[in-house]
Amino acid sequence: MMALFELMRPWLDSLFGSESLVTELIIKGLFVISWTIIAFVLTIIVKPVIYRLLKLNLKLSKKLTSKSKKVFTVIDEAKQGATIARSLTNLIRFVIWFIVIMFVLIGFNVDVTPILASAGIVGVAIAFGTQAIIKDFVSGIFFIVEKTFLVGELVQIDDFTGTVKEIGLRTTKIEDWKGAFLIINNGNIGSVINYSRDYSIAIVDVLIGYQNDFDQVVNSITAFVKDYGLKLPEMVEIPQVLGTTETADMHVALRITTKCRPGEHFGVERMLRKDLLQYCQNNKLGLPIQVVEINREANHDK
Repeated sequence: MMALFELMRPWLDSLFGSESLVTELIIKGLFVISWTIIAFVLTIIVKPVIYRLLKLNLKLSKKLTSKSKKVFTVIDEAKQGATIARSLTNLIRFVIWFIVIMFVLIGFNVDVTPILASAGIVGVAIAFGTQAIIKDFVSGIFFIVEKTFLVGELVQIDDFTGTVKEIGLRTTKIEDWKGAFLIINNGNIGSVINYSRDYSIAIVDVLIGYQNDFDQVVNSITAFVKDYGLKLPEMVEIPQVLGTTETADMHVALRITTKCRPGEHFGVERMLRKDLLQYCQNNKLGLPIQVVEINREANHDK
């Protein structure tokens, strides 16, 4: 491309004089600007191109997996495509800028062979001092290839639960319902609980005081869950009363479960607790109440 701008040299020499510094700066400046524009254009279009190609592949995969018995096969394919697309986009953008810089150096008559050769040697030297970074990269690649978790899925890593926003080759970003971001190195990720791969189970425990007739309470709660049905769109099965899970000093715990869409059990549990509380109050089912005795004499002395 430098040869193309060299065609302007006679015209520029006629304006600024033969072998003018201004002429040299203009030619080399236009050369650098041209490659910079090319790099920017390529980095802009690489993302939609990759997404477009993956969408075409995903359409084919949907046809192939439409008869599959796996409920969330197509969902996983779509999420995997988005995850791979982001990582691939970042990698290709890095390669584009590296190649452009090499072409610019070649245009300035810089021998890039030693640079490319030394890059391998430096890479090996850096590798020994950056084993943690290499571990992060390798872990990130395995997370993507093995589909341990994908962008948009609800996961729990250590004690943090949130939605996966980005899976990079070095770090993973997760956002919880409060808007807090967890940015964790891929090499530091141990066990992962993925709530988005299959149906989730909502679990609600109803605490019933001992002043109630237990059999009557069980029959009443059973009638409630039958009438409740699939009231919430996130539910896929009618709630069931499993039975007693705990007997304490002041209450008996009665457990209710229902199957929900992936990752939707938290909201179902909140709504089910609210409706159960209202039902118990309307039907005068006594909930455990802690009675606090007050020492009136001690308070009087004070």
